[in-house]
Amino acid sequence: MKWKRGMAGALMLAVGCAPMQAERRVERGPLLRTYSKEVTLGERTLAADVEAKWPTLQLRFVSSEVCRSEQHEEFVENLITEHYEPSAGPAISAGAANTAVGAGLLLARPLFSTEPNRDTIDREGRYGASSQKAATVWGVALLSLGVPALITGIIQTARAGEETQTRKADAVVSLREESCHPQPATGTVEFAGGPGTPPEPRALTNGTLELTADELRGMSFTGVLVGGEPAVISEEDQELLATFRACSRLLSEPLEPTALEQDEAEHLQALRRRVLACRVLPGAPVEERVKQLDAALAAKGTSPEPTDAPTVNSFEDAVAAYPQALKLSEGSPDLEKLQEPERLVGQAVLLRGVLERREEQNIAVVQVGGMRVLVFVAPDRLWAQDFPRGSRVELVGVVMGQQRLGSLEAPLVRAVWMRTAL
Repeated sequence: MKWKRGMAGALMLAVGCAPMQAERRVERGPLLRTYSKEVTLGERTLAADVEAKWPTLQLRFVSSEVCRSEQHEEFVENLITEHYEPSAGPAISAGAANTAVGAGLLLARPLFSTEPNRDTIDREGRYGASSQKAATVWGVALLSLGVPALITGIIQTARAGEETQTRKADAVVSLREESCHPQPATGTVEFAGGPGTPPEPRALTNGTLELTADELRGMSFTGVLVGGEPAVISEEDQELLATFRACSRLLSEPLEPTALEQDEAEHLQALRRRVLACRVLPGAPVEERVKQLDAALAAKGTSPEPTDAPTVNSFEDAVAAYPQALKLSEGSPDLEKLQEPERLVGQAVLLRGVLERREEQNIAVVQVGGMRVLVFVAPDRLWAQDFPRGSRVELVGVVMGQQRLGSLEAPLVRAVWMRTAL
């Protein structure tokens, strides 16, 4: 009997230590908290802000690091491991059936005959086993197969189940890059671009460069650098810088009464519009000049333009004051409508193209896709400048119809505001 108990113990030990199949899944639990995290990317940016207060213009240079702002969620995460053995069910079924049949045969042994089977005889003259003996052999054999299988199935079933491990998890739900840790820039400001010799470099004081109207009037540049690194200036500040530069020239010109008497009313009206555009500069001496121009116009019997006319001091103002019915650019479906410009007279358009050339002081040829467009650029506007040939421009304008200029006949658009496109 000891050997039987030893075999049973060895069987249970072997089955209990046998590896089982496992499946793992992760389930998200309740949210614990949300928090922000700032990661420095190791890059730096240089930006310049423009502030105008007549008669000075300040450029404040700020050097900042580039940071990634991350929004995190911390939550409970359940790692569920499911242990199972696919053969456990069949083992229990087969083991239970074999054990039941084997045990039944052994229990029913008294019911079988003990007489030898006289229908069979071996070479030595012995009769075949009796029915009781055959039942005993089959019962023992079935029990030998069924009991281990049944035990194995029961142990495997008992070991099956789920195991849950709880842990904290963290996930990034949003991120964005932005400037961080700003500091006043140090070094020397260099001026780049523009016709002629660039202005002399200027030293920064606490990250600020201050220019007077007199200084800026004689300077020509399109960009600034600090330590060889170009500074980023927003479009709004670029327009403010261009306005200050134009007004520094305009407001320094003397208004001689004799010259005003000789000027035509149309020129005085244009000059008055340019002076009024300088109102965006705090402290600019605009009102006294407007009074002088109004008096000169009154002496000629002409009334000044109404003040309730749309005031356009920037590209954004032009977009707001002149809602565009058409958007004309390369590949635009509206471009085909420009084949018949007479039908579009008076309609506001937003046009983007490449400046091909300047035909006259106030006429530019802009290539839009495969079409040339004549653009009337009023020379008295603050934004009017010598845009480089081949530069990309965008403008808000009004269609004036068809115009012939030399051998070129093309649609004519009067520009309300034009600027260099990005």
